[in-house]
Amino acid sequence: MEKNEKKELIKKIFSEVLGASSVDTKIIEKYISSDYIQNVDGNTLDYDGFISHMKKQKEVIDSLDVDFLAIAQDGENVFTNHIVTAVKKDKSIVKVKVIAQFVIKNNLLVKCDELTQMLSGKEEDKDIGSRH
Repeated sequence: MEKNEKKELIKKIFSEVLGASSVDTKIIEKYISSDYIQNVDGNTLDYDGFISHMKKQKEVIDSLDVDFLAIAQDGENVFTNHIVTAVKKDKSIVKVKVIAQFVIKNNLLVKCDELTQMLSGKEEDKDIGSRH
């Protein structure tokens, strides 16, 4: 991949996977490795856990927007500092700050290590980043 292609791949994953209105495993397979591991706030999800996480999110989230405050690439690693604003189906809003390290190999996301901080929203949504 060229210098900025991994950063662009992360942005595509956010728009086409996380921003999609439903869970489409064909699209997920296009971007995410079957041996994917995600560590978020002390919780670990494998590929199937990630699919479950996406389905749980789609049950409660109507739409989301990602604002990348900073994004950097170093070899196979992409680091982001971003704000996710989600509009839930009940029209309430959850805003989360995320610091994440993504690892890309063979044009697929293989690992995500992230910390999240809820900036605004209901107490019940504190686990929105890892719910599955």
